[in-house]
Amino acid sequence: MHTFIPGPLPDHARNLLRRLGYGEVTGHGGQTSFACRVAGTPYPRFHAYVEDRDGGLQINLHLDQKFASYEGAHAHSGEYDGPLVTQEMERIGSLIASWQSPAPLVNPPQQKPHSSKGFWGNPFS
Repeated sequence: MHTFIPGPLPDHARNLLRRLGYGEVTGHGGQTSFACRVAGTPYPRFHAYVEDRDGGLQINLHLDQKFASYEGAHAHSGEYDGPLVTQEMERIGSLIASWQSPAPLVNPPQQKPHSSKGFWGNPFS
């Protein structure tokens, strides 16, 4: 599943993915991607290829079900769409969007009027 998150981004792609719980993976050919475990085991895992593009972030996400079955093979059982992949992509998009602009304060703090009574003030007022 592909998605584009427009900028400006609050941080670099690497830092954003790390905040989302993804770790760096160096794959074949030296290409860097990011993976996030679904459970406490190495597989299944979400696997994302990320590219900075046009001031935003292009994300290619899929779910790796298992490690490649044959030595030297790069193919694996992967889901490129479906409810789990869609849910994870929505989580990524909403969290990054929430980091892009700070939420407005519901009740901003009130400024107290300045007192000219000195450091200790008047203890009897």
